Amino acid sequence: MFCYQQRLNLPTRAISEALFWGLVRAPRTLELIEKFRATGDPRYKRQLEAFIFQATFGESLSKGGTKGCWRKQAATILTGLAVIDADHLDDPQKTYEVMRELADFDKEGILLVYITPSGKGLKIVFKARLEWGNLIDNQHAMARLLGVEVDESGKDASRMSFICREQDILFINEKELFTYENPEFAARYNEAYRNGNSQPTNGTLTHSDNQALTQLSHKSENNENSLSLPSRRDNDSERRQLSNQALTHYNNVPLTKIIDAWMDGEELANNRHNTLIKLASHLRYLLGRNAKHITEVVMQLPWVKALADEGEDVEGTVKSVMGWRFTERRPEKLVAALRRSGAEVSTVPPDDIYAQLPLDDWASQLSELAEAFPCMKELFLNVHPHKLPAVLFSSAALFGTLMTRSWYHFWYEPEVMRRLNYCIFIIGDPGAGKNVIEKFYFKIADPIIQADKGMIEAVNRYKERRTERTTSTKAQKDEALKKPVVGIRVHPSRTSTGEFIRHMLAAEETVDGMPMTLHMLSFDSELDNVTKNNKGGDWKDREIMELKAFHNEQDGQMYANQESVTGMFNVFWNFIYTGTPYALHRKVNQRNFGTGMSTRLAVIPLPDKGMAERHQEVNPEANETLRNWAYRLDKVSGEIPIEALNDETYEWQSRHLEIAEFNGDKADRTLLKRIPYYGIGVSLPFILMRHWDEWTKEHSFAIDDTDRRLCRLAMEIQYGCQHFFFGEMAFNYFEEQNKEFVVRKRSSRYEDCFRKLPEEFTTQQFMECFTVSQQASSKAITRFLEDGVVQKVKYGLYRKTISELP
Repeated sequence: MFCYQQRLNLPTRAISEALFWGLVRAPRTLELIEKFRATGDPRYKRQLEAFIFQATFGESLSKGGTKGCWRKQAATILTGLAVIDADHLDDPQKTYEVMRELADFDKEGILLVYITPSGKGLKIVFKARLEWGNLIDNQHAMARLLGVEVDESGKDASRMSFICREQDILFINEKELFTYENPEFAARYNEAYRNGNSQPTNGTLTHSDNQALTQLSHKSENNENSLSLPSRRDNDSERRQLSNQALTHYNNVPLTKIIDAWMDGEELANNRHNTLIKLASHLRYLLGRNAKHITEVVMQLPWVKALADEGEDVEGTVKSVMGWRFTERRPEKLVAALRRSGAEVSTVPPDDIYAQLPLDDWASQLSELAEAFPCMKELFLNVHPHKLPAVLFSSAALFGTLMTRSWYHFWYEPEVMRRLNYCIFIIGDPGAGKNVIEKFYFKIADPIIQADKGMIEAVNRYKERRTERTTSTKAQKDEALKKPVVGIRVHPSRTSTGEFIRHMLAAEETVDGMPMTLHMLSFDSELDNVTKNNKGGDWKDREIMELKAFHNEQDGQMYANQESVTGMFNVFWNFIYTGTPYALHRKVNQRNFGTGMSTRLAVIPLPDKGMAERHQEVNPEANETLRNWAYRLDKVSGEIPIEALNDETYEWQSRHLEIAEFNGDKADRTLLKRIPYYGIGVSLPFILMRHWDEWTKEHSFAIDDTDRRLCRLAMEIQYGCQHFFFGEMAFNYFEEQNKEFVVRKRSSRYEDCFRKLPEEFTTQQFMECFTVSQQASSKAITRFLEDGVVQKVKYGLYRKTISELP
């Protein structure tokens, strides 16, 4: 079975036949390939999924320390399939027809032929043959049979092949393509490819080899001492040496050198087993959870070999630590060893950490979409491209909060009136420019801020007059004060629970004859301020309300305090906070991951990229544009029809959940669950602005492909960021859960005695086995007969019908 890669920055995943057809038939695949062929712009091709036919991959760590089946040559597990990449064809269809005349596809083991996304090439997938050699040997041998030339860049096992459209598949053997594996081929060549050796093994000459041969032959005419080319026997010998050489490298430094540095200070006397455990657990940070690979590495150490000779199950010991939890930072001992050995320590700068995300691709798409959607150009003005996702999500949350008087019906539980709910964290390092989010907050949230001013003044006047009553005799004779009922909607971090609930219940309006609670809004430029104010005081219930806000779930309170509100209520609250990665960790970490807060959050990075331009573009009209749209959206009310977005989000989530289900990946499945809500929530305010004229006239509008594209992009950004910030936490959560909730199987003495009984036994044997009296034996045998556990053969002789008691 081969695998595929959804994005270049994501690990590989196994593929099924159903998923293969789903990918090549997807409207998105057709759209991207058509755009790529029409424009030649490679960014469309880069958005396509890619198949890796030649290999699957063991677990390893990405540059940022994320575990997964990354497309790394060092983690190769060959499938036994080989791929020819025939490029620069004027007429791929004609080339294919010639190939059919030259070769019997079934006889030669060809399983798939398709036209590449460029429309100018062919991919030919076939069964590799041991007698032909390794992958590049097989490519050249099959190419000679088919009369095509080989693209030599495809010699590596990790080479990927961008997917195609269904109509571009010229030949497919469905019976074998999705299940074929050749363990013998893998056993022969796995180690060579893991060590980076993908050159020909049987003397087959590539184009570059021919050039070298030509140069060598010219030299040999004038040099009788010129070297001859190595024979096939020499190549085989070299290959065997490479295959037997278990020493691998990390950042061009031999692992043995790193281990030698690691061993400095270790006392092996009477401690070899524990040292092996610790070493194996540390090597996971360099090699991933690959027990076989780590075992091969440690077996090169004399003291580990000695342990094995003495009876230690080295492989079992190594496997025993593979499930241990990864710490957020590499162990200090390992870091010190990497430094001493000269290997580069993976403490990458903060801006490199975000290189795991396709920020260039997202920025490119958003810049293009800004031409179609109102406000985007104004929002993106003077903003670094890598910061555009953060601006998109935060501004969408602000615009969506203004649309609090509207609702939509989602495909899940369509009878429920859904509101536009947002829980946004914008995360960047100190000095990353988080003030840009605050700037947009004051511009876009202005309708709410201005509406609150009068109510805030009324509350302050009431408090001042209450103070006067305690100090002024004259004021005490005035009429009794009545506390104003105000629906203040903007709430800072320093807000008491009682005031928040009271204001939220008061912020109610009648829309289309129905009472609707308007959304509260919180913004804070320092997430740590939110966290610290959540530690105690009157705002200590904040976390529960944050959880319930995303789906407007019901909460309530019944306190003896006369000032407090009594009763049940639903939580209507959107919040946007900016902060550092450390503040995020204090808010969401491995200990509290199970609360579900992480799946409700949209955590978008704000990379510290580039210097601010001294002469920035000044556009006085931009602020006015944002303000005008803010006041327009503040008047939006009623149901917004989103059936096309429902179709888009359902298809997107179903496609990804199918992959997660196939992989048995509970972590991925969990992170996917709420992403469609953000696909709708982030795109809908901009879509409504784009169709504003139609909406104001018809109170409806037609959603087109451009709108759907924005919705898809919002989901892709949310999905990528979810995995970036919470992927490892989700994996560890389920790993630990599997360990904690294991039902302990114990075998009782009663079951053991039954197990020891012969298949046919007498009453005397039963008495001896169970060590009971004849009377007790008769009663027990009678119960066994009634339960069907044994059957009577003849008087005093019985036969068991089952081997184990249930």
